[in-house]
Amino acid sequence: MSVSPSDAIAGRDISFSMTGLTPWEVVTVSFIDPQSVAASWITAEDVHILRKDQMEARSISMFPTAAGDLNWERYGAQDETGTWSMKIELTSSVHTVNYTLNNLKLGDVETVTLGILLTRHLAPDLTIYYSDLVPTALVADLREHLRDTAFLLDRRLQTETGQIPDVYLMGNRELMAEVSSVTGVDQGFEDGYYKNFGQRPGIYMRTDLKGTEVRRVLTHEYIHHLFDSLANGNELPAWVTEGLSRYYEFDTASSGPRPDASELREFGATDLARSAAQAGTLFSLATLDSQEDWNARTDKDELALQYAESYMAVRFLNETYGPMSGKDVVTQIGLGNGLSHAIRVTTGLGLDVFESQFNRWLQNWEDPDRGPIAEYLAALDAILADQDVILDQRSQDLSANLPASEASIRHVARLTSTEALLDRIRSLSLPERTSDLHQETVDYLSRVLEWLTLEFKHADTLDDSYRIAGNAMIPEINARDFTLKRNLSNLKFILNLEE
Repeated sequence: MSVSPSDAIAGRDISFSMTGLTPWEVVTVSFIDPQSVAASWITAEDVHILRKDQMEARSISMFPTAAGDLNWERYGAQDETGTWSMKIELTSSVHTVNYTLNNLKLGDVETVTLGILLTRHLAPDLTIYYSDLVPTALVADLREHLRDTAFLLDRRLQTETGQIPDVYLMGNRELMAEVSSVTGVDQGFEDGYYKNFGQRPGIYMRTDLKGTEVRRVLTHEYIHHLFDSLANGNELPAWVTEGLSRYYEFDTASSGPRPDASELREFGATDLARSAAQAGTLFSLATLDSQEDWNARTDKDELALQYAESYMAVRFLNETYGPMSGKDVVTQIGLGNGLSHAIRVTTGLGLDVFESQFNRWLQNWEDPDRGPIAEYLAALDAILADQDVILDQRSQDLSANLPASEASIRHVARLTSTEALLDRIRSLSLPERTSDLHQETVDYLSRVLEWLTLEFKHADTLDDSYRIAGNAMIPEINARDFTLKRNLSNLKFILNLEE
């Protein structure tokens, strides 16, 4: 077994690999935290793996390759310092591996009091203050994330970033509430906010979230800083500033780590807004103008919808009238013009007409990339369902004690049907996103065909070597079937496609 990095740091992912395993033999892995409590599994998409009873999974099953190799990763964003254990269960044995998570040493010593004690981390181009319970690795990682985001947004918005605002990181919501009370901000339901007035302006946020969520909040609030600067102190309508922040939050995340995690949330937002448009339950843009009204909403469904609708309004603006249109609206407001004037200058439309066109666009909206993938996955579902029917019929035939002649006919029919399924999968139009899944399906069906061929040869010749070879393939067939269907389900989940 190998562990990377060997000097593991709390708050960062750890990679594990094993060699010399029995090919296709199930391996079950569990992690135990320093308090001897089994830890939940979080996927690369930043979601907890759930069991069939909807409880969080504390272990996961995987299968080594034909070469006996197995690789996996511990999502470590919320893992604390201390000694961790990993239990590895094989078919005939159980192994325990211990490893230690340490804090990254930043060497920060200067502290300030802001309701709570904060440590000051000074970098060449920004300053970060962090509380107790914030992993020092996260401080360093968010520093680099903010620099990368600032650079990327400069290119996207064709502008130059000024001074990056100070960032205040609190280890949980309670600590953030204490800081908010001292700085005169009503935290409300938010996990973060940008403060551009009074003493200690900057970005304030909690960090006890999954890794992508922490970066999302930081990016979102930094975008508020950028557009507030472009507005020259003039107040932006809530749907404009929140929609722009969500729009560029998703846009920049596609170039960063774990893009699937952001895409999962993006599709959730797009589909929520479209469903509301089709049902006639969208907010009017006028009711989304006031930031005070925006912050006052507490219903979870309304909160989700106002963000989703504002994101799609900005997406409509940028995709219909040019990628700088959202920025142009803010620039017009920064010149002292009202929203109606800014929309008219940017789009040539009155605000009412703009809103009605947005509603019609949203009702009929389809993601241009998701559509072809959805068609492919539907075809793949049908192929795998037909393969399941073939294998179910095989099981029934084996228990039916058929005459040799009838059994031979059934063997040939299964081979012919599986060959036809391979032809179907190979004839499908292949969206780029599905190339790995496509190859996985071809490999699976090809191996099923080899397995069924061995069974046919045994039935035809009674040569027992064919039976032995066929039985030896069963663990591989089961492992490939399980892994393929899990990967298929995962892609549907990311794309917000119904199972």
